[in-house]
Amino acid sequence: MLATSRHNKALLALLGCMLVGGVVLYLYSPESLRIPRCPFLQLTGWQCPGCGSLRGIHALLHGDLGRVLQLNVMLIPALLYLALLVLLELTRPHSVRAERLYHRFSGCTASWIIFAIIIVWGIGRNLL
Repeated sequence: MLATSRHNKALLALLGCMLVGGVVLYLYSPESLRIPRCPFLQLTGWQCPGCGSLRGIHALLHGDLGRVLQLNVMLIPALLYLALLVLLELTRPHSVRAERLYHRFSGCTASWIIFAIIIVWGIGRNLL
């Protein structure tokens, strides 16, 4: 019981931090914040798989889906995937089906598939 309680507190703290970050990104443009530029982009001139995500989240919070797709087309699927994992994480103590789905979407095979997608996207976005 104690581990579950600590786990829930950690999950709530993470969600709270995401909420605060979302409010900051809604109120302020990433260009106006003193955030370091992507080191990979600065060193190589290539965009990393995550380049444009911060500005994309800002655009998403303001409802500009076209701008989101322009900045980083993989941001929407990534956010949907993370939302699914959080939902499954919250419901899995109460549902056997959620537990099975959580292990399927966060297991070893899923991790390798996501890793491959990230690599292919990182290379593909710079070649096209």
